Amino acid sequence: MRGRTWIASAALAVTVLAGPAWGGDPPAAARSEAQQSRIEKLERQLQALTEQLRAVQGELAALKKEQQEAARRAEAEKLRQAAVAEAASTKAPEAVDTTTQFVSGTRMQPQLNPEISVVGDLWAVGGNHQQEEFQARHFELDIQSYLDPYTKMHVVIGYHGPGRESEFGLPPGEVEHHHEGFGLGEGYITWLHVPGGLTVTLGKKRQQFGVLNRWHLHALDQADLPWVLAESFGEHGLVATGVSVDWLMPRLWAHVNELTVEVTDGDNGVAFAGGDWKHPTFVARLKSYWDLSESSYLEVGLDGAHGNADPDGHLAHDFWAVDATYDWYPAGRELYREFRLRGMLLHSTLERPGMDDRDAWGGSLYGQLKFSPHWIAGLRFDRVDDQREPGRYWGLTPYLTFWESEFVRLRAQASYRKDDRYGIDRSFLLQVTFAAGPHKHDSY
Repeated sequence: MRGRTWIASAALAVTVLAGPAWGGDPPAAARSEAQQSRIEKLERQLQALTEQLRAVQGELAALKKEQQEAARRAEAEKLRQAAVAEAASTKAPEAVDTTTQFVSGTRMQPQLNPEISVVGDLWAVGGNHQQEEFQARHFELDIQSYLDPYTKMHVVIGYHGPGRESEFGLPPGEVEHHHEGFGLGEGYITWLHVPGGLTVTLGKKRQQFGVLNRWHLHALDQADLPWVLAESFGEHGLVATGVSVDWLMPRLWAHVNELTVEVTDGDNGVAFAGGDWKHPTFVARLKSYWDLSESSYLEVGLDGAHGNADPDGHLAHDFWAVDATYDWYPAGRELYREFRLRGMLLHSTLERPGMDDRDAWGGSLYGQLKFSPHWIAGLRFDRVDDQREPGRYWGLTPYLTFWESEFVRLRAQASYRKDDRYGIDRSFLLQVTFAAGPHKHDSY
């Protein structure tokens, strides 16, 4: 094709150069017009030849691509035939004995280990009737694990450090001390997903009377229980051994309704004189929960407890209470702002030998505001009747909590208490709580 292009170009050049010699000597204008016509004709021929050349080149490229594709297919077929021949010539594998299997469980060991948490609670205390001192108040080892899809275990072992109690309300010269030692705080197993929407717990546990009695002391919003619970059940709350049944009720009057019934040995040195199953103690709680809005929530509970105040079971001690909690968490700002208002009203009736029954009332109300990611300020009001003797007391407890991180919390708390019989007591404490593990500050 290159030869054809060269011949056409040479013919065009010869024609242009030889034009004046053909047919005599025409006029200049005629020669110019004839030359222009021949040039245009040659240009059209040249364009046609160029297009033909391009078409031939395209055909050559397509032919070349087709030849390469055919070569690849031939090579692939050759390899396939070689593989088939190799497979046909290979002997069948010998039989392998698989009757004995050796399995190592080392890779499963982390999944079998329980979740372990450690909590420490340190106090610096002082006041009108309290010696200023630093106390290693409480340490706790928390062990939890799901045993299978249906059961869960929880064991809490605690250590109580030595220290002096407040002398307020005690006879002159009498001082009480914290007794140092280890003890079982909780130890129980829970069966989940029992038919009928039930959950069954068996063992020693903090009982579900109100909201706060169930919480571990280091997880409270203040450093101590509200006085109405401490007066009724002691500074550590109501803890006993027995069986607890939780029923997640159908959605009736609230978004969530739950009923808890517990039967225990009544081993509480303040409210009951149990310790065995001759005269058990009964506790019940009906809880209702509402989502008021995107940012606010309300929980209301009705609580009751019945037991005996003497080992012979002749003197009944009954408790009735209502509690409510309002929480406000602004949507999208819950890490920076939070408000909580919680209160309880309690009535108790104690039978006494040869005397009229002792009716006592008590209540607690506190509010707290989270005004930054790390700071919470709050104030608690308590008003309590003495459970066994005439008299009552009330007080205010302001506090300021700083969450250094989820592992370390610092708190400053003061207390003003006015007692009808013993006068006024002022005290303060500085609390440092540190924790490690997956269940650092369980509040249930």
